[in-house]
Amino acid sequence: MTNTKIEWADATWNPITGCSKISEGCEHCYAERMVKRFPKIYPNGFKPTFHEKRLEEPLHWKKPRRIFVCSMGDLFHEDVSIEWIYKVFDIMSRCPQHTFLLLTKRPERAKALTETMLHLYYPELKYPLTSFLFLNVWLGVTVEHFKHTDRIALLQETNFAHRFVSLEPLLSIIHIGIYLFISHYDGRPIEWVIVGGETGPGARKMKPEWVRDIRDDCIKYKVPFFFKKWGGGNKSRLLDGREWNEFPKELKESGE
Repeated sequence: MTNTKIEWADATWNPITGCSKISEGCEHCYAERMVKRFPKIYPNGFKPTFHEKRLEEPLHWKKPRRIFVCSMGDLFHEDVSIEWIYKVFDIMSRCPQHTFLLLTKRPERAKALTETMLHLYYPELKYPLTSFLFLNVWLGVTVEHFKHTDRIALLQETNFAHRFVSLEPLLSIIHIGIYLFISHYDGRPIEWVIVGGETGPGARKMKPEWVRDIRDDCIKYKVPFFFKKWGGGNKSRLLDGREWNEFPKELKESGE
């Protein structure tokens, strides 16, 4: 297990690493910087790579953890083979004591592949899918700019039991209220919203009014709101005089 400084997870698990830039938020990718710093650990650089020796790690972790999966890449990258993805999901399905958190900028591939996997693991299912499965897996999308809010709509079309949104690094105002409103009534709720500014060299600043607008929408629709930090050299986690460390009930319990 790899302990992590990521505020909303207890550990990271990277059976697959590597990715490629797809939108504005990728410009100063922290994972790519890490790969360049440690070439002996990542001999393939930032090319999507399967690390088979790491695959079964969660099977040996008995204490429940919130585990951020593929923090050093995107599990649903187009160069990650279906076979690799199936192996990762197989391990997660065998570890009900843990909660696995996935983030992607490619929800369209997540939707297509997981529907196939649902039938692989549950052959009795018939279309249209009406059950929400993978109960210990939370699928999230990263949305850094209002131009990419379509990722949230695609997230809503998946059959994961739990869904969340990470607005990090937040690079523009994002009116998330409409998505929270729709998700509240369509039976596929967005259960958690994370917001954070950009860190590292060349970090772009995040405006306070962007964060407040998102927080206020979360309060309005009773969605837990987690604020990581301001970024841009400002390590403070305070927003309007307090920290916002809200977790969905299920996630809070899994990390205790």
